[in-house]
Amino acid sequence: MFVAGISSGGFFAVQMHVAHSAAFKGAAIYAGGVDYCAQDNLGLALAECGGETTPNCQALYQSTLSQSEAYVDAQSAAGTIDNENDLRGQPVYLWSGTQDEVVNPAEMVDLKTEYQHYGASIYFDNNYPANHGWESPDGTVPCGTATDPYMIVCYNGSTAYDSEHTWLSLFFGALNPRSNGTLQGSLVNFDQTEFGASAANGMDTNGWAFVPQACAGQQRCGLVLALHGCRQIQSAIGTTFVKEAGINEWADTNNFVVLYPYVITSTVNPTDPQGCWDWWGYDDPNYATKAGTQMSIVYKMVQRVDPSAP
Repeated sequence: MFVAGISSGGFFAVQMHVAHSAAFKGAAIYAGGVDYCAQDNLGLALAECGGETTPNCQALYQSTLSQSEAYVDAQSAAGTIDNENDLRGQPVYLWSGTQDEVVNPAEMVDLKTEYQHYGASIYFDNNYPANHGWESPDGTVPCGTATDPYMIVCYNGSTAYDSEHTWLSLFFGALNPRSNGTLQGSLVNFDQTEFGASAANGMDTNGWAFVPQACAGQQRCGLVLALHGCRQIQSAIGTTFVKEAGINEWADTNNFVVLYPYVITSTVNPTDPQGCWDWWGYDDPNYATKAGTQMSIVYKMVQRVDPSAP
């Protein structure tokens, strides 16, 4: 199984991948950053990792790579995350638009360096003049624009780029053709509260899963955990992320489930006004470990889909 995410979901996907590297066998990160980048501090998150943009449209940035690697080493040794050696050889796809105004491209260079440090195999897509967003041929926002719903489409000539095909091929090998018609699988709404989600931990009552027809029975299938970014929550854009991410179309013909958990906005306790995943400690200071509140809730969902997950 694999994990993918954009922006806050990209940072959270890195946390999930690093913490559960014995279970997840690769990751696709759009505009995220190094593990524990914010160091349990909102000020550092905005000033060093992304989220605050200067008047010249440059996202603030200051490297926390050395602190991140020291944290991963310490948590790995302590057993609060899986052994960092599990990352060795795993495929990792990184997307960074050259015009990103929210997460400085230098942050993604740091993430590349970090993954290389732990021996992962990197594919770095960083040549498109893209602004902040999840790239997909089903996106509706021009490549160089940063605006809701942050689902961008970039082009090679007249052909829409399919970044999902790129990283899914890294994960699963040769793929059956993408479904471009009516999907045969089902988009299923599920109850997140069963796994511990609540307003008290910043999570929505419900999430979504795309289940290919072959995976609805006894056949064992692969899994991709897909994590939305800030402002891509259901109350703001409905199921746009689920439907424009460009993953379901590949899942439908290649027999893997796509799991889409959701968070919500909150103005008090916890404070998360834009509906971001917890990558700076707004809900739990242990947010980047296996015991982190949102981490453990989402991982329980993963285990429901794949009971073999440790």
